[in-house]
Amino acid sequence: MTDPTIAWSSVIDVLDDMRSRGIIKKYAIGGAMAGILYDEAISTVDLDVFFFFTNPQTGLILSLEEIYDYATEKGFVFDHEFIHIHGWLVQFVEASRNPLWEEATRRARTMVIDGRNVAVMLPEHLAAMWVLAGRRKDSVKIAAFDESGVLDRDKLADVLRRFDIMDKWKAQQASLSSKYQF
Repeated sequence: MTDPTIAWSSVIDVLDDMRSRGIIKKYAIGGAMAGILYDEAISTVDLDVFFFFTNPQTGLILSLEEIYDYATEKGFVFDHEFIHIHGWLVQFVEASRNPLWEEATRRARTMVIDGRNVAVMLPEHLAAMWVLAGRRKDSVKIAAFDESGVLDRDKLADVLRRFDIMDKWKAQQASLSSKYQF
């Protein structure tokens, strides 16, 4: 797990620089690190950055070449799908090709992290994304959100219905409190 005491500001600076250079238009923090911002620390190895390119790609195959060219220019090291940025393993996920990811990125909440405004996906979108992933570790994150009360039941139900994932939720909801059983 990345040490959460390492300043986020260095990664935020990089993301803001990418925006100012016209590489990405908007971004939002997702995944487990976003979960940590709403709840207690959980195990993760990376920081997921969901983003939109300034110049949307229209081809069948998505290319992250602009991201990797930028990273190379800055001297950042690559590790499979991750880019090492100032002590963080960062995974860039282009959000426009998945309706749930797109909405989660567009509707992200602004939080102040290290004195900087950062877009962070809402807990209801995170929970929906985790139920779709269907991994044990994601079920644990959803249960943690349940226990801490960070989810809004009505907003969650709306997201699950609109993205047609209520059945997947129901198949995994047995370990949750009655509040989140639909």
